[in-house]
This record gives sequence, C-alpha cells and structure tokens, in this order.
Amino acid sequence: MRKTIVLTIFSALLTMSVAAQTITGAFTGTLADQSGAVVPNAKGTATNVGTNVTYAAQSNDSGVYNLLFLPVGSYTLAAEVKGFKRATAGPFGLQVNQTARIDFKLEVGETTQSVEITAAAPVLQTESTQTGESLGSKQLTELPLKGRNFVALTLLVPGAVSPNPEGMNSRFGARPYVNGNREQTNNFMLDGVDVNDSIDNRVGYSPNVDALEEVKVLTGNAAADYGNSGGATVMMSIKSGTNKFHGNVFEFLQNDKLNANGYFRNRNVNTATRTGFKRNIFGGTLGGPIKRNKAFFFIDYEGTMQRTDGPASASVAPQDWRNGDLSRFPNAQITDPTNGQPFPNKQIPVARFNPVARFLFANPTLYPLPTQAGAGPLGVAGNYAGGSASKLNNHQADAKVDYRPSDKDALMARWSIGRYESIGSRAALPTSMTSGQEGPTSSWVANWNRTISPTIVNEARFSFSRIQIDDVTIDWSGQLGKDGNQKFGIPGGQPIAGLSAVGLGGGLSGIGAGGTLSNTVDKKYIIYDNLTWQKGKHLIKMGTQLMKYNQDRYYSGNNGVLGLFRYTGTYTGLDLADFLTDSLNGKGRGAQADPWGHRFWRTALFFQDDIKVFRTFTLNIGMRWEYMQPIYEKDNRQINVNTFSGDLVRPGGEFGNALYKGYNKQYMPRIGFAWTPHQFNNKLVVRGGYAYQSFMEGTGANLRLPLNPPFFVETDFSYDPRTPGTIRTGFADAVTGNVTLDMPRPAAAGVVPQLQGRAWDLNLRPQTTSQINFTLEYQFDNSTSLQAGYVGQQGTHLVAPVEANQPLAGVGPFVTWTNLNLRRPLINKLPNLGNIARTESSATMDYHSLQMVGRRKFAAGFDFLASYTYGKTLTDNLGYYGSGLTAGEGAYWQNAYDRKSNRGPAFFDIRNNFTIAGSCFLPAGKGKKFGGGMSKTADLILGGWNANYSVATRTGVPITVRALDLTGQAVRGNVRANRYRTLAIDESARNIDNWFGIPTDTATRAAFFCAAGVDNGTCAYGQPGNGTFGNSSIGTERGPGYFSSDLSIGKRFNVSESNYIDFRMELFNAFNNVSWAPPGANISAPAGFGAIGGQVQAPRNIQFGLKYFF
Repeated sequence: MRKTIVLTIFSALLTMSVAAQTITGAFTGTLADQSGAVVPNAKGTATNVGTNVTYAAQSNDSGVYNLLFLPVGSYTLAAEVKGFKRATAGPFGLQVNQTARIDFKLEVGETTQSVEITAAAPVLQTESTQTGESLGSKQLTELPLKGRNFVALTLLVPGAVSPNPEGMNSRFGARPYVNGNREQTNNFMLDGVDVNDSIDNRVGYSPNVDALEEVKVLTGNAAADYGNSGGATVMMSIKSGTNKFHGNVFEFLQNDKLNANGYFRNRNVNTATRTGFKRNIFGGTLGGPIKRNKAFFFIDYEGTMQRTDGPASASVAPQDWRNGDLSRFPNAQITDPTNGQPFPNKQIPVARFNPVARFLFANPTLYPLPTQAGAGPLGVAGNYAGGSASKLNNHQADAKVDYRPSDKDALMARWSIGRYESIGSRAALPTSMTSGQEGPTSSWVANWNRTISPTIVNEARFSFSRIQIDDVTIDWSGQLGKDGNQKFGIPGGQPIAGLSAVGLGGGLSGIGAGGTLSNTVDKKYIIYDNLTWQKGKHLIKMGTQLMKYNQDRYYSGNNGVLGLFRYTGTYTGLDLADFLTDSLNGKGRGAQADPWGHRFWRTALFFQDDIKVFRTFTLNIGMRWEYMQPIYEKDNRQINVNTFSGDLVRPGGEFGNALYKGYNKQYMPRIGFAWTPHQFNNKLVVRGGYAYQSFMEGTGANLRLPLNPPFFVETDFSYDPRTPGTIRTGFADAVTGNVTLDMPRPAAAGVVPQLQGRAWDLNLRPQTTSQINFTLEYQFDNSTSLQAGYVGQQGTHLVAPVEANQPLAGVGPFVTWTNLNLRRPLINKLPNLGNIARTESSATMDYHSLQMVGRRKFAAGFDFLASYTYGKTLTDNLGYYGSGLTAGEGAYWQNAYDRKSNRGPAFFDIRNNFTIAGSCFLPAGKGKKFGGGMSKTADLILGGWNANYSVATRTGVPITVRALDLTGQAVRGNVRANRYRTLAIDESARNIDNWFGIPTDTATRAAFFCAAGVDNGTCAYGQPGNGTFGNSSIGTERGPGYFSSDLSIGKRFNVSESNYIDFRMELFNAFNNVSWAPPGANISAPAGFGAIGGQVQAPRNIQFGLKYFF
C-alpha cells in the first residue's frame, strides 16, 4: 500500500499535475476579423472590476483564447493585436467552474484606437455538458432563508428533492437527494476543499451566507477533475476583498409573538398556546485592500443565539388502560400469550402487569394521568400538558487573503472556525430524556496559481480541516438518576443517569432513552494540483488528488449505553398489551469505550480534453481513476467476520489490517458535447453527455469493525415469536467478562445469543453510477433562458446493511419450528453471536427524469429561477440513514435472502417537484422609472421597496404497508403486509385521522384487514401467515403532497452614495399552509392506520432583518 502511494506521488510530481475541483472560472472564445478569418497570436486580457488585477492570455493558431483560473467576480475583457483596433467588452460576471464564451470580431486599425464590443453577458452553457445550477450572492442573501443555512437553497436546483425540507434549516441537518442518489452521497466543498463529516456524511461547516460569493451545485456529468461524490458536488466560494473597503453588519430577530401555532399543537388545549421562542442571528463582513491592486482581505463573523421555552404535550396512558381495559382498540382480539386465547373483553388483569408498568402507573410525579383531551383516533395524542425548553448557540468566522505578487502568480489563503452547541433542558415528562450536541470545527486552505507559459497554467492547493461533533443524552429532571433502571425494576446497572428506552405502544410516548453517546473528530489533509495546457483546439487538464483521512470516533452503538426494550405486539397482537404483559420481543445495550481511529488515503488521477472541434461545437472527453485505500484501525483494534464460513478475520492476515480487499478499478470515463447551431443565431445550445462515476459513501459509525468484541461489546437479544423474553432480568443476564465473538454461549442464556456483531464484505467496493443527459437550452433575451432535457442515472454496488445471520425457515408447520436462534446459519460456529450487520456493495438504483429550468438574471428590476422535475427513483435499499417524515422501506431487507422483493420506489421518490424563487425591485423612487424626481421625503416612503419569494410544491412520498412480525425469521423487523388488491380509498371519509378513507367504527375496521394468510376476496391488505413474509412491494401507497411559500418584503434607505440600510420582514410558510406527514401504515395497529400525526413544514414564522451596508 505504501509503495502504491509513493509511486502515485512520484508520478504526480513528474507531471506537475495534481487534480483539483477548480474554485475559479474561465473565459474562452474565438478572435476573428470582420470576414470571419481567425486572428492568432492576439493578446487577450481580463481585468477584475473590483481589484483592477489583470490576467492575460494569447490566442493560438486557431484564434482561440483561454483566460484560465480567474477568481469569481466581474471582469472587463480586451483583445489587441497589431493591425487591429483594440476591442473591449464587459463587464461580465464569472461564476465558479464556469467557462464563459465571449467571441470578438476585430476591426482593422491601429491598436491605439479602440472599439467597444456590445456582447451580452453569457447566458447559455456552451462549453460543457454538466448539469446543475448556480446560486449567486444576491440570491443567497436576498431570498428568504430560514436559519440562514445555504443548504436549504439547494432544493431550487432541478433533480434535488427532500422529504424533510424543514430539516435543511439546521446545522448538521438534512441534505438534498439529487437525481435519485442518497443524501449521503453529496460532496460539499468550500473554496475547493472538502468540508464534510466523512463518517456520517453531514455538512461539517455552513458559512455565513453574507460571506458567500456563490454556491454552485453540480448534479451530474461533471468533468473528470470532479469526483468523490455519487450525488451532487456543492461548491461554495467565500468572497474576496477589493480595492475599496466594503462590508456590512446585520441582525435578524425572530420570536414567538408573530409566529403561528402548529396544526397539531392547536388540537390540544395546552399546546394551543405558542411555544416561547427567540432567535438572534447577528454578525458582519468586511473586505478591502491590503495593498491596492496587489493584496486584499475579507473577514466575516456570524453568531446565533436561540432559546425556546413553553408548553409541550405528551401522550400518556388514560386510567382505563392503566386498569388493563383495552376495549377501545379496534383489534379483532388481544391474545393471552400464555395460552393463545383472547383476553375476555380485551381486559388484561392488573396482576399480570410487568414491574415497569406497575411502577410507572403508581408514580404520578413521574408519569401523571392525562390533563387534557387527546386527539387522534383513540383520543390519546397529546393528552398531557407539560413544557419543554432548549437553547442553541453558534459562533463562526472566516478570514481570507488574496495576493498577486506578480503577473504570473496568484495566491489565496482562507481560515474558518465554528463553535456550535445545542442542548435540551426540559421535556414534557420527567421520564423523557433530552440530548445535547457540540460541534467545534476549523479549517484552512492555501491556493497558488502559476502561469508557466502563455499556454500552460498550474493550480496547487493545500488544506486541512477538523470537524468535531459530540452527542450526549441528558437526564434533564434529575428524577431518574443513576439508579433509574433499578427504580423501575430493571436490573443490570447503568453507566449514566437516566432510564433505558421502553416502548409502550398504543400511540403513547415512550419512556427513557437508549442513551446515544458519540464523539467524532474527523481530520482531513488534502493536496490538489491542476495543470491546464492549451494546445491548438485542445484545452487539456491533467492531474491527481491526495486526501488523507483520520477518523477518530467513539459511538455507543445504536442500542445506546442505557439500552432499549422492544415490545412489538408479536405475542398479544397489540404492542401495548405486549408491554403490559411483559411479552418482550427483544432488548439490547451498547457500551462506553475508548475511541477508535480509522485511517486511509483516497488518491485520484484524471485527464480531461475539451476540444473546440468547430467554433460552435465543443467535445468534452475525460478519464478519471480513483483508489480508496482499505480502511484500517491505527492500533489494529478491529476484527471482521467471514459471514459465509463463520471464520474470524484478524489484522495481519490475508486481508491485511483493513480486513477486506481493496478495489483498484475505479475507472471513470466521460464524454459529452455542446453544440450551438448557427441557424439559431447562437441562442440555442444542444448538450449531451455520459459519465461513469464511482464513490464510496461514509457508512456511519454503528457498523464499523471496531465495534466488535473484544474492543467493544453491544448486546442484542432477539426472542422467538412463540417464546417472549422478560424485562424482569434487565441486563443482569448479559455477558460482561472475557467477551469475544467466538465465545461459547453462557449456560444461563439458554438458546438466545447475546452479542451483536458487525462484518464488512471481504470484497467491499465503491458504488458506480452511470450518468446520462440530453438537454436543450434556448436564450430568449440577454437575461432569460429556458432549458429542458432528460437526465438519467443508474447505480450499482451501492453499500447496504444486510442481516448476515438471519434465521432460516423451519421445517413443517410453524408451531413445530425450532427456536429461531437455533436456526441461525452460524449458531454452531459462533454460538453467542446473534445479529450480524454486514456492510456490502450490492444495492442498486435507477433514476429517470424530465427536468426543466427557467432562468432570468437580474435585469429590469427582477430575476427568477424556476425548475420542474418529473422523476422516478427505484431502488432495493435505502442505505444507512433514511429520513424523517417518510414511511418507506426499512434499512434492512425484509428477508435477507430475497433482496429482489425490496425493489420499488425509493422512500424519497417524488414524482413531481416544482420550485420557483426570485426577486423584484419596484421601479419607484429617485433615479427610477417612476418618481425619479420625487423629494427626499417621498423617496424615503415610496422608494427602495423590494419583494423576494421562494415557492415549493411536490407530490407525496411512497408509503410501505407493514404488518405484525410472525415470520420467525425477520430479526430486523420491516415485515410487510400481504397485498391482495388495490386499496379503494373513500374520498368522502378521508381526513386527518383517516388518510386512506377506511371505515372508522371499531367492528368494521377490525375486520377491514384479512386474517393471517387468508384472502377473504375483498380486503386490500392482510396479515401474512405465520412463518411467512408479506408479499406486498415497498411503496404501494402514497402520502400527502407538499406546498410551502416563503416571502420577504424589504426597504432600502440610502444614507449616502455607497452606504445604505436594508430592512426586511421575512415570512416563512407565509400563508401558514399545512402539509401533512405520511400517515400510519401498519395493519397490526388498525386504530392508527391512516392517522396523520405531524406536519412537514413548521407553521408560519416571521423574522425581521436589519443590515447596514458600507
């Protein structure tokens, strides 16, 4: 491995070309005389309007000039050669990764004479086939942006969707799903440098939007110098200083006084009062010269202080349920797990209650009775009035310096720092726990552009980033304490204060928490270099990329340090009844341990040739190769499992210290064309392209190999559907000493293995994605264009979590099957190892779409960006994370031995998605079209008004209908119902508590779904027969659609020619639309089937902003 790295570095130094996702732009074009003959050896220059820094190039024998590696900004262009007048054009704005084509026709004359070319600013993308969109500083700062997190604006890009758009407004929150790819496959870059949390794929640093010059979102078919992503590459650029001092200071204020209340909060008396809320976002920017025309600086700061405090609700058991009376549930029967007979009148004797239920119901200070009327089908949702509180603080800053020491050199350096913390200080119930998070981050980057000759330019970049994210669980009330489990009758001790998570079922709020603890320190060392060579009609790029990853992480495991107890309804037919009778389906607990350290290198080589075949036809050809070194633990504290043989794989053997094979065939060819037919007067461009992309997404922490014994111990007990466990043993029966994966099963454990293991497929490899697009773009005027085209992607070898030790089906009738744990394939080889989560590269994805984009650059007082996507995404695995506000498939296949049955619509498959955003400045006031000569007083009132908007609407997400798990095999759950025919929806009966419009009376609803394994000829769904999996596909139903509109109204007050105050009022979800979350869809809980319990977007929030520009 070391030899490979050394050879790669050596070859890169020999060629002087190490690859880079460029952070600059370029101008290209053809110089010709009035007859159309090309003009070679002419001098072309681009002068930055703000800094007066000039960049020069020379046209080649084909008359083509290329002004490369220009910092983002506004430029004037000039061309001159002996025998012709000097020609000038511009100014033109230049974006990140943009190659803008400006052609010149030179007039015969003296160079002392000049002529201004009236070329329009480039609107069409004529030189490349990449798909995506750019968001400039004007859009970033003027569009209403909740939380001032730029990530939310990526949903304006065609092909980008999210089931949880509200989650994109928070730090470390949601990201877009782009062109059928998971949100974890995006690559976020700041000034050309990776700013991702490479373990969980979160955005590690989100800059102050007032400091951003541009955000460019590449969604597919990027050039060969782009890699390390499967979805979008999101490139952010920090502003630079100019020859003048400029900056601003700002304050944004939001509180509860003008906010609307949520629909579901209004359903309960207590929460009909708005939660106390106050958020201040404040900061500023400053840029200017260090030395005019040579050196410039830019700095910024942003702080956020947020407090919430007010009424909250919980769902607690009413008195009849505490007495064992479950007659209000529409289940056909509730079965006594001891004899298989129904409890008479659905009444469970109190004497049969488990100790947790007894203690809970006997302590009203911990678990009070309802204090208000509940909502929902059973009338229990939000029936207890409590309170909640939380706080959030964030402070971040950037500093950037640009320096031009000579005409051949340009230097840039940028440093960023962030300090984030959030904590929940109160919850509705003392039995509920809160959480806290801290996120200190820092990074720096240095960039050097060197013009080696008029045709060769090199760009080198060096960077370091450190992203830290710490998560804790908090016993906020102190009433649970370090002996919380013991108080509730749960033996086995606990490492932190609180209570293990216990699911009560019946739509009730659970108690306790798993106790997720985590500490992430993700460091990346990056070297980029990019050599560009202009040779005739060819613009050639070549290079390599070196990234070293240091991932230090402690994670408590998904079961948490406090652990959890699962009551699922397997034994009685109702989850709440399972809880009351202590019919436990499973339990598990993680651990506290020392952090582990994963290390690896990612290396890439690339070659790109953009050929100007004709003046109007550009051909893009490229090849990229990447190698991701197998991930090893720095102290060899990890172990793997060959899940096919049961053998343990240890460091130093056949598979090295990484414990799996490397994959060195990440070859990524790409080809495309951009053609501007002259018949359309250069107003139409036809683009088509194909790219083959390869990428290995971060798989999170929970399934990493250091989380195997003896280095880390996580227990997980899965009980047979005919033999429940009990909470009375707690974790006292869990093995604690001399724990290894191949240890014998303790005698006291009986037939139930205790350990949970992780495995990585020995042939694990990165995913591959074929990307194709064919688009047409037409320019209507100098500012407006419309684009339409087909965009498709096909992914293979996507990483997927798979249960590798799933019990096999038994022989004969289900009642005669042996205990499920004795049917595990590895029970004899690894007798105390139960579930094994294997990470493998086997999932697939297909995406097809029609995408349309209408753009208008700011002109005549308004601009807009509108996009529509009609798309379809099919997959057979959701990946490692999923998303909130969905009801699709689970992370693990229903049946690990039948992957194909899980293929269907992805949980984020949104068929129709439309967004539009823009700004409008009213043409009234001094110097404007209307009232140009009005007085200062009139201008103060009537002038300077503007409006900004962002509107999004889409169709609903897929819904997967689930059933009770009586398979005797599905230790990971996710069991689907049997589907016999299309569900007929009674539109007249459809409402918030009954999305599917099915009968509401108890008797009819109880009989609405078919009994186990029986098709009565009328039902749409039914319970699968015992020992069988459901035959329903994933995503057979659809949830409600989504609509939201954000508006802002602003007023500018001029203080002087260059100083002004900007005041605005921003309304998020301005018309207080309610977009429903997906409904419940488990036929084993018929009371909640079709009931909606949440809304996708927050209710209307109003924010005021004040900025002073100077």
